[in-house]
Amino acid sequence: MTQTPQHPTLDEARAEAFAGQLITDVAGAATTAMTVLGDRLGLFRAMTGAGLMTAGKLAAGTGLHPRLVTEWLKAMTVSGYLTSDGETFELPMEHALALSVVDSPTYLVGGAEIITGYYLSLDQLAHAFRTDGGLAYADVPGCTAHGIERFFRTAYVHQLAQTWFPAVPGLVARLAAGARVADVGCGHGVATMLIGRTWPASTVAGFDHHEPSIATARARAIEAGSPDNVTFHVADSAGIGAAGPYDVVVYFDSLHDLGDPPAALRAAYDALADGGIVVAVEPWSADDFTTTIGNPVARANFAGSTALCTPGSLSQPGAYGLGTQGGPARRLELLAAAGFADPVVAADTGFNLVLSATRPAR
Repeated sequence: MTQTPQHPTLDEARAEAFAGQLITDVAGAATTAMTVLGDRLGLFRAMTGAGLMTAGKLAAGTGLHPRLVTEWLKAMTVSGYLTSDGETFELPMEHALALSVVDSPTYLVGGAEIITGYYLSLDQLAHAFRTDGGLAYADVPGCTAHGIERFFRTAYVHQLAQTWFPAVPGLVARLAAGARVADVGCGHGVATMLIGRTWPASTVAGFDHHEPSIATARARAIEAGSPDNVTFHVADSAGIGAAGPYDVVVYFDSLHDLGDPPAALRAAYDALADGGIVVAVEPWSADDFTTTIGNPVARANFAGSTALCTPGSLSQPGAYGLGTQGGPARRLELLAAAGFADPVVAADTGFNLVLSATRPAR
């Protein structure tokens, strides 16, 4: 028999509390897997607004195996996602807003797809830890990119025009009058398209070095009627200048992903007209990470930084590894070092930091 090592300073209550925390986290991870399953199979959508349902009715309506549907319903009920009287089950509308109502300001289920990507990438990530630290975005599973689009779309739709851009002095007026905008690291182009639709007098060019993402962005543009003020280009962050000059350069949750953020910001500086504005929307973080211990936003962001963003940066030329965290001070320093004037945190929403600066006259 093995015995638990004894230590004279061991705090048994602390050990028990941490074991409880670990069980809670493992349960949450398991529930996340069940959430992805319910999302992919259309179970949440089928339950939205349907009221009380039996497992048999839900299985019949979705064409799924009734025994497995029954078990999934019970799993989601004990996790607090569904309610039940023991025989019937219901998805409260307040919960559906996060799980199945796409245009809801709390629609967050895409985040579960991102977590799925972390697990599918564990072998490659472990290899990155043991070697050069790099894990290219092109090598992560497709569900990661899909989850990123869905998860971040909620913030773009409900905060970009309502909170983020109005916080930057003069930006909205400039866009309304007609500005030339570069969206660097545009991914699937959700924010790019949104800017073009909200301010039709402006022209917006989206740039990303990931060719499949640009292909998706172009497809999204075609689906939206091929707006003539939005274009997408395969190019790295240093390649935006050829189509300039611009009045506004934006980075939506992308600055930290770049292999060389200082070089990217210098390229933005060179591509901007006099008085041009640079905006970087970054995940929320604090300069002293110890002040964020236990904060769920910081927990999610640090995990994402470790599993995706930092190794993605380390896989690129420059290998800067800024990461999603580290606080606003470091980012403001990067803006200042690139030559921008008056770098500030224009908005702090508790989920994102909106940083801005201007290009001085030559």
